[in-house]
Amino acid sequence: MGFISLLSAADLLARLPALVRAECEATAEVVEHLVEVERRRLYLEQACSSIYKYCEERLGYSEDAARKRGRVAKLALRLPRALDELRRGALHLTGLYLLEQHLTEENAEVLFIEARGKSRRELEVLIGRRFPRPDVSPSIQGLGATPSGTGHPASGPSQQSSGLGTGTLPRPRIEPLAPERYRFEFTASAEFRAKFDQARELLSHAVPSGDLAVIFERALDELLARELKRRIGAGKPRQRRKVQQDSRHVPVEIARQVRERDGGQCTFHDAEGRRCTERRFLTIEHRQPFALHGPPTLENLCLLCGAHQGYTARKVFGATFIEEKRAERRKRNEPEKPVTPEPLPKPDVFDRVLGALCGMGFPKRKAATVMAQLQLEQAEPEAVPLIRAAVDRLTPPARFHG
Repeated sequence: MGFISLLSAADLLARLPALVRAECEATAEVVEHLVEVERRRLYLEQACSSIYKYCEERLGYSEDAARKRGRVAKLALRLPRALDELRRGALHLTGLYLLEQHLTEENAEVLFIEARGKSRRELEVLIGRRFPRPDVSPSIQGLGATPSGTGHPASGPSQQSSGLGTGTLPRPRIEPLAPERYRFEFTASAEFRAKFDQARELLSHAVPSGDLAVIFERALDELLARELKRRIGAGKPRQRRKVQQDSRHVPVEIARQVRERDGGQCTFHDAEGRRCTERRFLTIEHRQPFALHGPPTLENLCLLCGAHQGYTARKVFGATFIEEKRAERRKRNEPEKPVTPEPLPKPDVFDRVLGALCGMGFPKRKAATVMAQLQLEQAEPEAVPLIRAAVDRLTPPARFHG
């Protein structure tokens, strides 16, 4: 700051354009590197389940900054021209972030040109004009008072963009208000509202205030108890089963011990010993794969997120083998297409005309011969003309005697 404070106003303002250009180039270079990280999925080796987690946990970006750079990197991987627009300063990072879900190979040329030099607000107007959405329904926001008298806004529809910009639904938000107090905000359907109203009515004696937080907490308690019971048999004593070494099945009591030992978190560690922080989309996996005779024992089982489960499988079996297996699974899981019954063949017009001729008293053999001749001659396949032509040939010409 000492050197800058000595600059004249003219020098200070003259330096800024060059610094902004350098900033654009630096941002583009960062995104370019992230494109390659995404293409090679190198974040998996860094104990991160996605490019977003990598930007946030390994590079130190805030959640919003990580999401922007991750999304723009994925866009540049799909449309490399986006990186050129960013590097030249024609489009800023936020602009590409807003455009990402709308850009395609077909419209990129026009959309890039039209979006250049626009501010965020101008881009939101452009997106709204080019990709209109239905009108927003009027929002209803209730205020439920807690027993202590502290009000909490209802979790009703919100019209805030939550940083996603025009063209996306509002993201659910969890915002800390005070120690051990949080505000939850999300958008729900009319069916959800009806279910909540019914729950509030049924609990009117137990929860006379109708407090949203109390009702949702009761619902979550029930959901957690049911899911834990289904997954690990929580609260239900079970007879210990003998582990079947040749079976993929993991006994419930062992599954419970695995989840408790691993703390409900992916256990993948990178080369520096950093552990993946993912706690969603977890599955119990074999350290030594079952296909290589790994037993379903506590020592051989662990929790892995979906990204690291696929990563470790590719390391063991190779990418080609894994992709083939996934393709087979997708094919098995595809719903069978309904079999459309073949339409019954329409009676051949020549057969129908033959039947009509026999009904008129003509001998079947002669009528069939005539119809065969007409078919070979590619006569018009219409009933009336065929009957006339056949009758002309089957009826001998009249003879006049003078």
